[in-house]
Amino acid sequence: MTLGLLLLCLLRSPLRWSGAAVTIAACLWALAAPRPDVLIAADGQSAAIRGAGGRLTLLHGARDAFAVKEWLAADGDARKPTDASLKEGVHCDAIGCTAKLADGRLVAFALAAEAFEEDCARSAVVVSPQTAPGRCAALLLDRPAWRAQGATALFIKGDRFEQMAAQPPTVDRPWARGRPAQVETTPSIRRPSIPDATPPAESLEADD
Repeated sequence: MTLGLLLLCLLRSPLRWSGAAVTIAACLWALAAPRPDVLIAADGQSAAIRGAGGRLTLLHGARDAFAVKEWLAADGDARKPTDASLKEGVHCDAIGCTAKLADGRLVAFALAAEAFEEDCARSAVVVSPQTAPGRCAALLLDRPAWRAQGATALFIKGDRFEQMAAQPPTVDRPWARGRPAQVETTPSIRRPSIPDATPPAESLEADD
């Protein structure tokens, strides 16, 4: 888009109108780009979902609203992190919050260990700043997950979710070395060596 505006402003020939075409193409590309359906902050303290109305809903927000500001700006949403409409459709109690995605599936934010059992049984996604005490039937993004991969975005792909992480575990960066993908190998079978019973040549006499 910036390139298109530069062409419009700097060129004097009819070629300048190519800048308008570039700008329109950039706008169409931006509108066609998929928007995340679930967003989790790098510290696991904030999460947002995209509800039936197409706008972001704040499932849970930390005192530091930086991540929420970034999500709203990237979404072209002029609301502030304190806007009351960000909590529409969110139901909270002492141990967590829940809200529904556009397709009706539930996303839960577990604040206490006792919330996991129910949330994992009825939700499609469970987000938590804590470590889950056991296995979870839902897609789980708890403390070990966001500590390993940083901020994460989920995109609905039919019945499943596609994840996009800020720090993919297998990607090398100058400030963070990735972990090599584990490759299953078949252990080799080592047979015990049979000792050579032939006596050394110097110990053999001429008549042997």
